[in-house]
Amino acid sequence: MLKVKSFCGGYDNNFSYILYDEKTREAAIIDLAIEPKILLEFIVKNNLKLKFAVIMHSHFDHLVGYDYYKQNKIPLAASEKIKKEVDLKLKDDEELAMGSSKLKVLATPGHIYDAICILVENKLFTSDTLFIDGCGRCDLPGADVKKMQESLKRIKSLTDETVIYPGHDYGRVPFATLKEQKKTNPYL
Repeated sequence: MLKVKSFCGGYDNNFSYILYDEKTREAAIIDLAIEPKILLEFIVKNNLKLKFAVIMHSHFDHLVGYDYYKQNKIPLAASEKIKKEVDLKLKDDEELAMGSSKLKVLATPGHIYDAICILVENKLFTSDTLFIDGCGRCDLPGADVKKMQESLKRIKSLTDETVIYPGHDYGRVPFATLKEQKKTNPYL
Protein backbone atom coordinates (compact mmCIF):
# COMPACT_ATOMS: atom_id res chain seq x y z
CA MET A 1 0.00 0.00 0.00
CA LEU A 2 1.25 3.47 -0.91
CA LYS A 3 1.74 5.92 1.94
CA VAL A 4 2.33 9.67 1.75
CA LYS A 5 4.23 11.70 4.34
CA SER A 6 4.13 15.47 3.91
CA PHE A 7 6.70 17.96 5.19
CA CYS A 8 5.97 21.70 5.33
CA GLY A 9 8.52 24.50 5.70
CA GLY A 10 11.24 25.71 3.43
CA TYR A 11 11.31 29.14 1.85
CA ASP A 12 7.57 29.90 1.70
CA ASN A 13 5.42 27.25 3.37
CA ASN A 14 6.66 24.74 0.81
CA PHE A 15 5.71 21.08 0.77
CA SER A 16 7.92 18.10 0.08
CA TYR A 17 6.50 14.59 0.11
CA ILE A 18 7.87 11.14 0.68
CA LEU A 19 5.91 8.40 -1.04
CA TYR A 20 6.62 4.88 0.08
CA ASP A 21 5.39 1.34 -0.39
CA GLU A 22 4.62 -0.25 2.99
CA LYS A 23 5.48 -3.74 1.72
CA THR A 24 8.64 -3.21 -0.37
CA ARG A 25 9.81 -0.16 1.65
CA GLU A 26 10.77 1.60 -1.61
CA ALA A 27 10.43 5.37 -1.42
CA ALA A 28 10.57 8.51 -3.54
CA ILE A 29 10.93 12.15 -2.60
CA ILE A 30 8.55 14.45 -4.46
CA ASP A 31 9.53 18.14 -4.70
CA LEU A 32 12.91 19.23 -3.32
CA ALA A 33 11.54 22.04 -1.15
CA ILE A 34 12.62 20.93 2.33
CA GLU A 35 16.18 20.42 3.63
CA PRO A 36 17.32 16.98 2.47
CA LYS A 37 18.60 15.98 5.91
CA ILE A 38 15.05 16.24 7.30
CA LEU A 39 13.66 14.04 4.52
CA LEU A 40 16.51 11.54 4.66
CA GLU A 41 16.19 11.27 8.44
CA PHE A 42 12.58 10.11 7.96
CA ILE A 43 13.71 7.61 5.31
CA VAL A 44 16.42 6.14 7.56
CA LYS A 45 14.20 6.12 10.67
CA ASN A 46 11.49 4.19 8.79
CA ASN A 47 13.90 1.77 7.11
CA LEU A 48 12.95 2.94 3.60
CA LYS A 49 14.95 2.46 0.39
CA LEU A 50 15.10 5.72 -1.56
CA LYS A 51 14.83 5.04 -5.30
CA PHE A 52 14.89 8.63 -6.54
CA ALA A 53 13.97 12.24 -5.81
CA VAL A 54 11.77 14.16 -8.25
CA ILE A 55 12.41 17.82 -9.07
CA MET A 56 8.98 19.25 -9.93
CA HIS A 57 10.32 22.43 -11.54
CA SER A 58 13.47 24.51 -11.52
CA HIS A 59 12.63 27.48 -9.28
CA PHE A 60 15.14 27.89 -6.44
CA ASP A 61 12.66 27.05 -3.68
CA HIS A 62 12.05 23.64 -5.31
CA LEU A 63 15.75 22.80 -5.70
CA VAL A 64 16.64 22.76 -2.00
CA GLY A 65 19.63 20.50 -1.47
CA TYR A 66 20.19 19.85 -5.19
CA ASP A 67 23.97 19.76 -4.68
CA TYR A 68 23.60 17.52 -1.62
CA TYR A 69 21.58 14.97 -3.61
CA LYS A 70 24.14 15.05 -6.44
CA GLN A 71 27.14 14.70 -4.09
CA ASN A 72 25.49 11.77 -2.31
CA LYS A 73 24.59 10.06 -5.59
CA ILE A 74 20.86 10.09 -4.93
CA PRO A 75 19.18 9.71 -8.34
CA LEU A 76 17.39 12.89 -9.41
CA ALA A 77 14.48 12.86 -11.86
CA ALA A 78 12.96 15.89 -13.61
CA SER A 79 11.30 17.06 -16.79
CA GLU A 80 13.27 16.49 -19.96
CA LYS A 81 13.10 20.29 -20.37
CA ILE A 82 15.09 21.07 -17.21
CA LYS A 83 18.48 22.69 -17.70
CA LYS A 84 19.96 21.21 -14.50
CA GLU A 85 21.89 17.95 -14.56
CA VAL A 86 19.67 15.03 -13.52
CA ASP A 87 19.87 11.25 -13.73
CA LEU A 88 16.40 10.68 -15.22
CA LYS A 89 14.96 13.06 -17.83
CA LEU A 90 11.21 12.48 -17.77
CA LYS A 91 8.86 12.69 -20.73
CA ASP A 92 5.16 13.48 -20.61
CA ASP A 93 3.09 10.37 -19.73
CA GLU A 94 6.20 8.39 -18.73
CA GLU A 95 5.81 6.08 -15.74
CA LEU A 96 8.31 5.47 -12.95
CA ALA A 97 8.08 2.26 -10.92
CA MET A 98 8.28 2.52 -7.16
CA GLY A 99 7.26 -0.49 -5.12
CA SER A 100 3.96 -1.76 -6.49
CA SER A 101 3.00 1.72 -7.74
CA LYS A 102 3.53 3.56 -11.00
CA LEU A 103 4.21 7.29 -10.83
CA LYS A 104 2.92 8.93 -14.00
CA VAL A 105 4.57 12.11 -15.22
CA LEU A 106 2.32 14.91 -16.50
CA ALA A 107 4.10 17.76 -18.25
CA THR A 108 2.34 20.88 -16.96
CA PRO A 109 4.16 23.96 -18.27
CA GLY A 110 2.82 27.39 -17.46
CA HIS A 111 4.25 28.45 -14.11
CA ILE A 112 7.58 27.57 -15.76
CA TYR A 113 8.48 25.64 -18.90
CA ASP A 114 9.83 22.57 -17.04
CA ALA A 115 6.97 22.06 -14.56
CA ILE A 116 5.60 18.57 -14.05
CA CYS A 117 2.98 16.92 -11.89
CA ILE A 118 3.13 13.35 -10.63
CA LEU A 119 -0.01 11.18 -10.64
CA VAL A 120 -0.04 8.00 -8.59
CA GLU A 121 -3.24 6.12 -7.85
CA ASN A 122 -5.72 8.91 -6.99
CA LYS A 123 -3.05 11.35 -5.80
CA LEU A 124 -1.75 14.27 -7.86
CA PHE A 125 1.38 16.10 -6.72
CA THR A 126 1.09 19.49 -8.41
CA SER A 127 3.95 21.56 -7.00
CA ASP A 128 3.33 25.13 -8.23
CA THR A 129 1.01 24.26 -11.11
CA LEU A 130 -2.07 24.04 -8.89
CA PHE A 131 -2.55 25.18 -5.31
CA ILE A 132 -5.55 24.76 -3.07
CA ASP A 133 -7.85 27.54 -4.31
CA GLY A 134 -5.15 28.98 -6.59
CA CYS A 135 -2.42 28.31 -9.11
CA GLY A 136 1.20 29.23 -9.66
CA ARG A 137 2.00 32.71 -10.92
CA CYS A 138 2.73 33.26 -14.58
CA ASP A 139 4.64 36.54 -14.43
CA LEU A 140 8.10 35.07 -13.87
CA PRO A 141 10.72 34.25 -16.54
CA GLY A 142 9.85 30.99 -18.32
CA ALA A 143 6.13 31.30 -17.55
CA ASP A 144 3.35 31.16 -20.13
CA VAL A 145 -0.29 31.95 -19.31
CA LYS A 146 -1.69 30.04 -22.30
CA LYS A 147 0.28 26.91 -21.39
CA MET A 148 -0.85 27.25 -17.77
CA GLN A 149 -4.47 27.31 -18.92
CA GLU A 150 -3.85 24.13 -20.95
CA SER A 151 -2.15 22.45 -17.99
CA LEU A 152 -5.01 23.34 -15.65
CA LYS A 153 -7.51 22.03 -18.19
CA ARG A 154 -5.59 18.75 -18.28
CA ILE A 155 -5.70 18.50 -14.48
CA LYS A 156 -9.40 19.33 -14.48
CA SER A 157 -10.03 16.31 -16.73
CA LEU A 158 -8.82 13.87 -14.05
CA THR A 159 -11.31 12.04 -11.83
CA ASP A 160 -13.08 14.05 -9.15
CA GLU A 161 -11.67 11.73 -6.46
CA THR A 162 -8.10 12.81 -7.28
CA VAL A 163 -6.48 14.35 -4.20
CA ILE A 164 -4.39 17.46 -4.89
CA TYR A 165 -1.06 17.71 -3.05
CA PRO A 166 0.35 21.20 -3.85
CA GLY A 167 3.86 22.62 -3.55
CA HIS A 168 2.92 25.31 -1.01
CA ASP A 169 0.55 25.50 1.95
CA TYR A 170 -1.33 28.56 0.71
CA GLY A 171 -4.90 27.26 0.97
CA ARG A 172 -7.51 27.05 3.67
CA VAL A 173 -6.61 23.33 3.91
CA PRO A 174 -3.33 21.67 2.91
CA PHE A 175 -4.88 19.10 0.52
CA ALA A 176 -8.25 18.71 -1.23
CA THR A 177 -9.99 16.61 -3.83
CA LEU A 178 -10.29 17.79 -7.39
CA LYS A 179 -14.08 17.75 -6.94
CA GLU A 180 -13.75 20.26 -4.09
CA GLN A 181 -11.30 22.37 -6.08
CA LYS A 182 -13.63 22.54 -9.07
CA LYS A 183 -16.10 24.27 -6.74
CA THR A 184 -13.71 26.64 -4.94
CA ASN A 185 -10.68 27.22 -7.17
CA PRO A 186 -11.35 30.06 -9.65
CA TYR A 187 -8.62 28.73 -11.99
CA LEU A 188 -10.38 25.41 -12.63
